[in-house]
Parts: sequence; C-alpha cells; structure tokens
Amino acid sequence: MNQLGIHALVWVTDWTDESIQYAADKSAQIGFDLIEAVIFDPAEARPAQTAKALARAGIGCVTGMALNPGADISSPDPTVARKGEQFIADAIAATRDMGSKLLGGVTHSAMHRYLDAPHPGVRQQLIDIYGRLAERARAAGVRLGIEAVNRYESYVVNTLDDAALIVKAVDSDALFIHMDTYHMNIEEHAVADTIRRNQAYIGHMHIGESHRGYLGTGSVDFPATFRALADVAYQGPIVFEAFSPAVLNADVANALAAWRSHWTSSEDLARHSLEYMRAQLGAAQGSLAARTPFAYRYAA
Repeated sequence: MNQLGIHALVWVTDWTDESIQYAADKSAQIGFDLIEAVIFDPAEARPAQTAKALARAGIGCVTGMALNPGADISSPDPTVARKGEQFIADAIAATRDMGSKLLGGVTHSAMHRYLDAPHPGVRQQLIDIYGRLAERARAAGVRLGIEAVNRYESYVVNTLDDAALIVKAVDSDALFIHMDTYHMNIEEHAVADTIRRNQAYIGHMHIGESHRGYLGTGSVDFPATFRALADVAYQGPIVFEAFSPAVLNADVANALAAWRSHWTSSEDLARHSLEYMRAQLGAAQGSLAARTPFAYRYAA
C-alpha cells in the first residue's frame, strides 16, 4: 500500500517550531500519511523539533533537498564539489534525526539554469561521490534519491534513464530514482514506458501538474502514469507537490519560477490532491485487475 504525502511548501516556506507543527497538523487532519520536509540548509533543518511535531500529529515524514551553485557535486571545481558532498551528508544526518528513512531531491547538481553543457568527467565524478554518499546513507539507515528534473533546473540528470545510469553504476540499495511527473512531462518521451523500464530502481515519486496547480487540470497524463505504477506494483511513497506565490516567500518563489498563482487555498488544494490520488490509484488497480487473466489473478 502506497503512503500518500504532501510537500511542505504547499503549507509553509519557513521551518520554525510553529510552521512545522502547523504543516504537520494540517497534513494529518486532511488524511495524508506523511509530509515531505524541505532541507534548504541542513544546519536549519530542526530535526528534533520536526520529529516532535510529527509525533504529536501522528504523521510520517520524508525529506527533500536541492544543491546550490556554491555546493554542487557536479561542479568541476573540487572545492564546490566537496561542499556539495558535505551538504548531502549533513542532510542525510538531519533526515535520520527526523525519524525519516528517505531523502530525495536534486542531489546531483545545483537546481538552477546552467548555461553550458556538463563537463566531460561529470558522470564518473557523480558515480564516485554517490558511492561514498551511499555508504553514509546506509550507515544512517537512510536511502538517498536522485531526482530527474527538467533541463532548466539541471544539466546532468533530466530523465529516469539518466538517474538509472548512476544508480546502476554505484550498485547500492541505498540509492534510488526519485521521479516527478512535472519534470517527466517535459523530458520523457513516454512516461509509462520509462516507469516500466526503470521500475527496479524507483523509490519515491512526486505528483505534480504541468502548471504546479490542481491535479487533472493541466497536460500530465495521470491515468497512464498511475496505470504504469499499478503494472509495476510500485509501493513507494507518492507525494503531491505544488507551488504558489500565495504561500512561498519571494526567494523561494523566484528559485522555483513560481510567479503565477494557480491556487490560493492550501487546504482546498490539499484536499483535492488527496482525493485525486486515491481515485487514480483505485482506477489503476481496477484496470490492472480487468487486464489480468482470471486464472492468474486467482491462482493459489
């Protein structure tokens, strides 16, 4: 059974004691199984406070992060690459201390617009660094994700196949592919096919619409996506993600290019997203049952 979650940025931008409890409580009240906490800076992640708020709300947690130009493991500058590796190592520790076992996000490069193609040695550099980080993650009891994002937010991991190349090369079950329908809608040739092709490595999923608003009102083919999830028996978390300047502060809104308000009510959006995901999962399971031969489905 998939755990359904919601991204913290639907509720809040900052991560104070008050905002942590608010986001956890609202997520639990609506019926989500977990919330995805964002680690903008591991030193300000407040893991102890987060763990307490989660316990009070009775809700689980995963974490997400993104590197920045000054801390980027894909950088040809060794100092910048080392800072990126340390950032991820610290985020792994914060994730562990929150009580979470999963850290996803843009861990492979800075989340910004690169003006040049990646340098020739970038793939091997990432494999080497992820090899060390996988050992750190395993020791912490945390799995580390590699989120494929669009070409305007990374220059090195844009598709699930890109992420799979690294996961396969490192060959550690502490690493996984983090998929996101918003980015896949831009970069993948066939979303269902790439899910089926990379099913063994997928460990986390973001559900987001093409315009970052209400699910089912944009161009993402959610029925086909959820049918593919059912076909491969995906059991990992599914987290709804949407951004609006109605909630975000200016710095975060600018970083995400979230300048238009496709929604203004966090609560209405959250309720709709949970109902939508449940409906899509149910429809996909029903479709799978209808397509599975009777004798196979009910064989002892």
